[in-house]
Amino acid sequence: MKILEYMLDATENGLMTPAWVADGGYWHNITDHTYIGLVQNNPDYHIPSTVNRLTAAQLEARQVAIHSATPIWKPALESTSAMTEAEVRATVQSWVTDKGVD
Repeated sequence: MKILEYMLDATENGLMTPAWVADGGYWHNITDHTYIGLVQNNPDYHIPSTVNRLTAAQLEARQVAIHSATPIWKPALESTSAMTEAEVRATVQSWVTDKGVD
């Protein structure tokens, strides 16, 4: 799987994840309205060239930058406090592993 940073498409039914995103809707960046999603390694369909492709390290850096501007909170059932930078990094690393990102 490969990581993509994308924006929602405007359709007659409202905003939707683009059809070429296999697994999306992760880590919304409220500043630029982007999300993180995944696509197969060698898709047999077109992905716009304007879509940002990210490495695991770039995703981690993105999330740390977002966290610096607007703290990312721990899940409500676990705590009512913001994550530490180390927790943000660990969350991204775990997600990358769980999703089988190359």
